[in-house]
Amino acid sequence: MINNDQYRTTPVGTSKFCYVSEADTQFDTNGIYHVSLELTKEEAQPEIKAINEVISKKIAEIYKAQPGTKQIKRAPLPFKEEDGKIVIKFKSKFKPKAVDRTAKDLPTDTLVYKGSTMRVKYKLNAYDQNIGVGCSLYLLSFQVDKLVEGQSENDFTPLKESVLPSPEKAVY
Repeated sequence: MINNDQYRTTPVGTSKFCYVSEADTQFDTNGIYHVSLELTKEEAQPEIKAINEVISKKIAEIYKAQPGTKQIKRAPLPFKEEDGKIVIKFKSKFKPKAVDRTAKDLPTDTLVYKGSTMRVKYKLNAYDQNIGVGCSLYLLSFQVDKLVEGQSENDFTPLKESVLPSPEKAVY
């Protein structure tokens, strides 16, 4: 059974950390797609409320399944406040679908960088693990409003001649 309450779309916000075009392999060799979206406090309230509700339901399930449980450890939340704004983190093992502001697919070679404005479609997933009870936000797709595009770190243009400065002698 699919619970439509688990699927949500954010308002348009600004991406802070953005690995949606290429997977981030820094901490996971398989790669993770993720984006941190910055919203105003007012815009973020419905998302924060949904996250807290999912966590509360999971805690209620634990209390019901294990009566007498005294205290439940809480995992870090997938959002935090920075400079008066709320930054929400979304992630996925799979490449998210990307569309432009007219809902047309973005070309596969488009590199979306931080600073792009977008809205994110995601799935709420409550969990109970060693780190505690929490909620993951699985990135499903995103719609770019204003694109900040860049180049991949692996893209180099061939150099015709050396443009590096020549070494200088050390003076002691």
